[in-house]
Amino acid sequence: MRPKILTNRWQEDWSALANPALRTEPFDALKYIPLFVTDPKSYISLGANLRERFEFNDAPNFGVGNTRGDSYLLQRLQMHVDIRLNENWQIFAQLEDVRTIDKASISPVDQNQLDLRLAFIAYSGALGDGIFKARVGRQDFAFDLQRFVSSRDGPNVRQSFDAVWADYETGLWRFIGFVSRPVQYFDVRPFDDTSNDNFRFSTLRVERKVMGDNELSGYYSLYERKSARYLDALGDESRHVLDARFAAKSQQFDWDLEAMGQA
Repeated sequence: MRPKILTNRWQEDWSALANPALRTEPFDALKYIPLFVTDPKSYISLGANLRERFEFNDAPNFGVGNTRGDSYLLQRLQMHVDIRLNENWQIFAQLEDVRTIDKASISPVDQNQLDLRLAFIAYSGALGDGIFKARVGRQDFAFDLQRFVSSRDGPNVRQSFDAVWADYETGLWRFIGFVSRPVQYFDVRPFDDTSNDNFRFSTLRVERKVMGDNELSGYYSLYERKSARYLDALGDESRHVLDARFAAKSQQFDWDLEAMGQA
């Protein structure tokens, strides 16, 4: 079966195209480039995304002041290379160029000149009775309905993290842990995005399947920012976050119950 193009391009697996009979689309020669002839799971895959979005806002600033309607174009161009050394090891890199055209007020999530969005090495393999996965480098991730941890696909500039991620799945259980520095975006010149220890985000998460394929999960996160500035405060910020969630489906209904507390 042919693989599908996914929102997160690094999650795609084009090894099925090792079968020449499945190479039926015009760019399949770029989607599957054999790396080691003796291993069909070893290949290089190239890809690109282009998203064009037109928006019109007839009441900027909610109509306060002498503001006129604003119409503009949002453009996102991404190009990536996915190297699969074998079924266990992956090297992935993605460049991104994000532009706005004719937007009156440009926010940090609207525009970012050519920069490195993703660049990581990943491992996946059997460990005991389960599967162990790990990623090191610039990556993105999201949890559940993305209320708190999100890849931020809605705005023009997606969110990346310089992180170490580990994941172990066994039976009905899944354990996730990561330590990250969220990428800070700058639009002064190409390749100027960065991260540092002044802004860190770490999480431990546990998931379990209950009553069939329904999911019960909980996690603890630590959000740290030095010299945080608010209207009435300035100082080092530490947020301790506890979250519990139960997501289930029954016939034609599905629901998502979630509670979060911060200190």
